[in-house]
Amino acid sequence: MTDTRRAGVLLALVTLGLLAAALYLLPDQLMVDEHFHHGQIQFFLDGAFKRVPEITVTPGYHLAVYLPAALLGLDQVVSLRAISALLGSGVILLAWLYWLRTDAEQPLLRALQLLACPLLWPFYVLLYTDLVALVALLAVVVLADRQRFIAAAVVGIAALFIRQTNVFWLALAWLMAMHQAGLGAALANGHGMAERLRNAGHGTLAALRRTWPMLLPLLAFAIFLIVNRGVAVGDRASHQLGGLYPSQIFFMLLVLWLVLLPLHIDNLARILRLIRQHAWVAPAVLLLGVFYWFSFAVTHHYNLGLPEFHLRNRVLGWLDGDGSVRLLAYVLMAWTLLSMAVSPLREKAAVWLFPVTLLAMLPAELIEQRYYIPPLVLWLLFRQPGRRGLELALLIWFALLSAAIFVAVSSLEYFL
Repeated sequence: MTDTRRAGVLLALVTLGLLAAALYLLPDQLMVDEHFHHGQIQFFLDGAFKRVPEITVTPGYHLAVYLPAALLGLDQVVSLRAISALLGSGVILLAWLYWLRTDAEQPLLRALQLLACPLLWPFYVLLYTDLVALVALLAVVVLADRQRFIAAAVVGIAALFIRQTNVFWLALAWLMAMHQAGLGAALANGHGMAERLRNAGHGTLAALRRTWPMLLPLLAFAIFLIVNRGVAVGDRASHQLGGLYPSQIFFMLLVLWLVLLPLHIDNLARILRLIRQHAWVAPAVLLLGVFYWFSFAVTHHYNLGLPEFHLRNRVLGWLDGDGSVRLLAYVLMAWTLLSMAVSPLREKAAVWLFPVTLLAMLPAELIEQRYYIPPLVLWLLFRQPGRRGLELALLIWFALLSAAIFVAVSSLEYFL
């Protein structure tokens, strides 16, 4: 057996073992949005193909769980969770295959990091759409990397049927494909602005000829948006478009400070070097802090209720109501921002992740840490890993945070 096969077997055994243990330890009681997703799947199992009004997403996830459940005659909560967990574990497999194909360093260790990532736990083993939607998204990334653009477009449309907000990450996959198909080289060449613009025009046309199928999911989303008259399918009053909410970005930076803490500590010397070498960095961070101080607000009604149960809402309440907490939090947010700035990416095309993340987060009024799963996973996918000791520390930190989250959620006294 080759080393790659041994690594694959080990990864599969660890993944299945952890998921089985989590499913065994998790109470049978449905949690938060699980009630709605379970209700939708149960409708399908009962032969009633109607929609649960509170569900905002199209029913791709529910059909994906329903089909094997119906074939196997399963309807218990733990069985449906197990099917969802198996589907969601495709995140680990696809990321590992991507790293193998691109000759990335430490693919097994990094795949284990994804398995242990605290933003993904406990949603591997709960009836939530996020990880199955992420599987479809990663499949698009893998197919696009192999330049199989028609297949990527077909899977991209399926990804939209699971979760409409995948449209932002599908746009990212297309932009990266365009960059790799010649747009990146065209933008880098030329001596003057006029020549660069001319090269960019030629490069865009050449790249479009190769990658145009990946525009089809974006077109499908535009048609859906017009026909549906909005992004959300249900619970429309709580998910309206029309505003920009920078608080979402700032809270994401705070969450990522905690999640990636070992990396941020390791990056301290690089951050200080960045500040010393570029005089504009410190004033820019201070100016951003002023904007944060006057713009941060918690306005969505889902973020205002049950702070004793929703840990996220408790932290948001501190940020919104306590000036000292808000100030300290910005220090951590700025640390995260600078740490990300000095963390290299393996591919130049992946720099598109940052503007796309801004576009994806700003329209969302509801501050929700699950929204950060796609950008974090994609960043982990594209980043240049550090030395092995750092990567091991990150894995251990992920595992500790995930264990703490799982214990809290399993108690039924807390949720994220």
